[in-house]
Amino acid sequence: MKPFYFTLVLMLAAPLAAEELSKEEYLKEVNKAFSKIYEATKGKTLSAQLVALEALSVEYKDNKPVSDLLLQERGTAYSLMGRHQQALHAFDQHDPNPDELNTAVKNLVTRDAVTAILDASADYQVVMINEAHHVPQHRVLTYRLLKGLWENGYRYLAFEALAPDAEQELTNNYVHKKSGFYTEEPLFANLVLYATELGFKLISYDYGAEIGTGTEARERSAVKNLREKVFDNEPDAKMVIHVGYSHINEDGWLAHYLKEALQLDPLTVNQTDFTERSHKRHEPESYTWLIENHDFDTPVVLTNNDGAFWSPTPEEYDITVVWPRTEYSLNRPNWARLDKELIPVNLDWCELQFPCAVEVYRMGEEEEVPADRIIITESSTPIGIFISESSRLVKVTDSQGKVINTVTVPLKESD
Repeated sequence: MKPFYFTLVLMLAAPLAAEELSKEEYLKEVNKAFSKIYEATKGKTLSAQLVALEALSVEYKDNKPVSDLLLQERGTAYSLMGRHQQALHAFDQHDPNPDELNTAVKNLVTRDAVTAILDASADYQVVMINEAHHVPQHRVLTYRLLKGLWENGYRYLAFEALAPDAEQELTNNYVHKKSGFYTEEPLFANLVLYATELGFKLISYDYGAEIGTGTEARERSAVKNLREKVFDNEPDAKMVIHVGYSHINEDGWLAHYLKEALQLDPLTVNQTDFTERSHKRHEPESYTWLIENHDFDTPVVLTNNDGAFWSPTPEEYDITVVWPRTEYSLNRPNWARLDKELIPVNLDWCELQFPCAVEVYRMGEEEEVPADRIIITESSTPIGIFISESSRLVKVTDSQGKVINTVTVPLKESD
């Protein structure tokens, strides 16, 4: 959950304090900066938030921990805006140095990730899949797995991203903005809706604001919630858990405490180790080697020659997923399509008011998370939006959120 994430970042920043400040003084200064970030962005549109974050980045350019926090905030804002390349770039400035080559990858085999994970899932009760929160691409893998997981008997889908008991609000034909923070990103909203359409019962469990500090307290609280909501009543229930980053780790994170409490071994899937970056120079060397020595256009898993899954840290997780580098059409990632139709945005919709937000809706409700969103900053670059039979209502708003245009876009086959 977002509030806990901020707290964790601030705590981790503390050891980096200037020598002349005590830890307590330093934390006070960083928390003051965070309060300033919150006040500067609260209630603003995404494009206005970005302007505020960029101004604060200039103000705090000599304060590395706060500067790093601002880069993460900008990257997350870009991901919500539909700007994948810029999101990667922001995070790459925070962590610019690539990991060195793990020579073991030279002896590995690639296999289609969806097929391989589904085959393996038949022998497990819990499947855990992670994401980098600024990379909506990682939500697409879970989306592609859901139908097969349902066929394999999985009936529950738990999201770290859901607000406490938000599943009680997910009864309409859209995802409400109050359902969570990361669920305000359109691909996440599509994932949630698709899961409900298939019949999955959604579960919220990560109530970070209710617990003490520290990873163990947070994870034990999460396990308690999962048990009370599902496993105490259905000990054999099959569940998918979609989490951020290290929570899949079976050595001290959620997977570990879940394994301890339920006496089961989860299948843990990692998408965040060998990943695309904004430029090749920032890529993990193992990722670059795999891309340049294997030919694949869908996500793959890494296996040994005998077909066994390979992980660089098998004590932490079971399966390593590698995505190919992103290819774009109309300046949108092809992986974001979700079988929808990509059409060019008519820039006249913005009526020369830039930046403008172009959002696609199912219902058009005020509190609905859109099915697609792109923030357009200028009139010269072609850009596309994704539409479908159920999501064709386009709203265009200015930087202050005022509606400029509303259009119902026809599908090609309906022209």
